[in-house]
Amino acid sequence: MGTLKMPVEDYFFSLFVPVIIVINLIFFFYWLFYLKWPFLLFILTFLIGYNEWNLFYKFPNNSFRKSGSTFSVMSYNVRLFNKYRWIDNPNIPTEIEKLIFEENPDIICIQEYSSEMAPELRTYKFKYIYPNPSNAEKSSVAIFSKFKIKSKGFIDFNNSSNSGIYIDILFRNQNLRVYNLHLESFKLDRVDSLTKSSFSKNFKLKFDQVSNRQIEQIDFFKKTDKFNDNPSIIAVDLNNTQFSKTYKILSQKKNDAFHMAGSGLGETYKYSFIPLRIDFLFSDKKLKINSFKVIRKSLSDHYPIISYYGID
Repeated sequence: MGTLKMPVEDYFFSLFVPVIIVINLIFFFYWLFYLKWPFLLFILTFLIGYNEWNLFYKFPNNSFRKSGSTFSVMSYNVRLFNKYRWIDNPNIPTEIEKLIFEENPDIICIQEYSSEMAPELRTYKFKYIYPNPSNAEKSSVAIFSKFKIKSKGFIDFNNSSNSGIYIDILFRNQNLRVYNLHLESFKLDRVDSLTKSSFSKNFKLKFDQVSNRQIEQIDFFKKTDKFNDNPSIIAVDLNNTQFSKTYKILSQKKNDAFHMAGSGLGETYKYSFIPLRIDFLFSDKKLKINSFKVIRKSLSDHYPIISYYGID
């Protein structure tokens, strides 16, 4: 599969879509309050771009009913369990363990895993961690499972510190595959503030290069996935938004758990003032998505997400 390219302006614009939507909402309520005719333009643009709005915000859905034929998957970038004290709290690993215990997912997909800092997670009998802790050049990813792991494998992205893994399990006589992917990061920091006048061409070029690398990584992932005949779930720190080409390629013929069963903005990462949704759970259309939620606890720079799946 050939690598798809797109102009830097397209990548760049996708980052600002949440901001543009929020600005539109502010103007809409202003015009509506003062009964100005431009609010009709907002309604028109809303109807035209409904699919994009639907990716940004979902009205609450309380139809979830848990049953014996459902299982849950959590995806969480734990930021090395606060190894370098980004958060002034020495108990982050313990608090993350408590959060996991309270949510009690059947499968946990962790990005930026640190064996050194990680809690034991004793209730999970089966696990797969890649790479091993001695490989300092790679950012570890891990899957913890209450179901026995029948087989497993890794997806080692070339010339990158990021990677992916997968496990195969059996649930209710159905073979399933769960992927945990961590795509290339933009490695943004506060120096890269979007509001600074120093926001330069070089910074825009960085977006172009990283986004193209993400698409290359998805191409590589799909070469592995084409040999998989079982329904699958993809937990991914996409490091890009739902308006990006990266999202569109990876989500092809898949259901986005937030889109199907989420509510609100669904943001999983906040950069400056922008609410970004960059963590996703995708699944084959054979699997029913019963619920989805973002757990808004600030124990990392990402929020964990969890979804319940059913097999009809």
